[in-house]
Amino acid sequence: MITRQNTMELYNRRVKELLPGGVHYNFHLPWEETPIHFVKAEGSRVWDMNGNEYLDLYARFGALIVGHGNREYNESLKETIDRVLSVSHCDMDAEALELIAKYIPSAEMIRFGLSGTEIVQNALRLARAWTGKNRFVRFEGHYHGNADNIMGGRAPRSGEPIPSDFRGDLKGTAGRAADSLESQSYLLPWNDEAALEELLRKKGHEVAAVITEPVCVNGGSVMPAPGYLKKMRALCDEYEVVLIFDEIITGLRMGLGGAQEKFDVRPDLTTLGKAIAGGGVPVSALVGKKEIMQLLVDKKVIHAGTFNGYPLGTAAVKTTLEILSRNHGLAMTEMNEKMCEMQQIIQQEADAIGLPLVIQGPPACSAYHCCSSVLTSPSDYDFEIMSLDIILNHNLSKNGILVSTMSRLYPNISLTAEDVEWFRARVGKALAETKETYDEIY
Repeated sequence: MITRQNTMELYNRRVKELLPGGVHYNFHLPWEETPIHFVKAEGSRVWDMNGNEYLDLYARFGALIVGHGNREYNESLKETIDRVLSVSHCDMDAEALELIAKYIPSAEMIRFGLSGTEIVQNALRLARAWTGKNRFVRFEGHYHGNADNIMGGRAPRSGEPIPSDFRGDLKGTAGRAADSLESQSYLLPWNDEAALEELLRKKGHEVAAVITEPVCVNGGSVMPAPGYLKKMRALCDEYEVVLIFDEIITGLRMGLGGAQEKFDVRPDLTTLGKAIAGGGVPVSALVGKKEIMQLLVDKKVIHAGTFNGYPLGTAAVKTTLEILSRNHGLAMTEMNEKMCEMQQIIQQEADAIGLPLVIQGPPACSAYHCCSSVLTSPSDYDFEIMSLDIILNHNLSKNGILVSTMSRLYPNISLTAEDVEWFRARVGKALAETKETYDEIY
């Protein structure tokens, strides 16, 4: 059983004096009054200040795909620091850009940024400039960054799907700019072709872009219904709307070509981030059709940032893609195989004790849910399911298995057979503890 006392509690008191809430971001695990401070990491394992060891399936919200202590990755970053730390352009630009263009189908041209939030806003700016229209369409349960105009809100079930703040919104925030939700977007249910078609038929003349996660990982790793993304592509073409795929998670975690390659749907613009740079340094990328990206060349659309294309970032992108593409993507194939084995283990253990559990989504960005059937829409992820998932998350953490929020599982390529056995030895106890709570409630 994991304990978080003594050294770490005392350390956290110091941190909380200066760091609001003692955490670096608001989307943290709700039971973590004492955040886990880590002192060592290797492969797929991490160790905290009290000496407790964990299997890391959190991977920094899915960003860390190369694993902790990856020698090739680390040596590349060290060499870059020693050789060319901070310049506007460096001798790794072409290699990093060419690798992205080689693997991402929609990447005719590429610009780098640092965060997913900023790169999504730049994609929307390009879409507005290209179409001359203002609004964009987004979907319930999807997350596209920490910006006032795109985070949270709820639309009415009848009438125009204009989002607004509501009490209890997990992504709601005080201090949001007035009317930023209402004036810029429409909010629709996902996996609902009819809803999108009806809106574009009525309001297509106002809509500059449709932005979607091609797999709704942030809403519970919900897969698109068969043909849904192709229909979305066709509707965007019909109504002259820019289709944006937010592949900040699915890019690389669904393969080198992302979800767009898997589903054979090419968006006009794609946002990339997290794993694109391996997980050690921040990099995001906006890629897309040359004719749209050309607006940046003509300086009709501004894209700026002090650290855009910084050498450490381009080195990380180049090295990550070299590692992941080697031997026809063997490392990713083996990672997915081990992850599927762990999915089978947790499913069998849950079934054996009668705890409702499903696992869904791509192996490298899947999620488990304490319910009896797979979620087909983010709106299916209700309070009851989420509450049980949170309890299981807590019990997994107590037993040495770290997962991400919303019950997401993010492996990395250093995952070993020993890690699978570590998981096997501990997951049963976490499930049994969750079943006790489940029985008390039901």
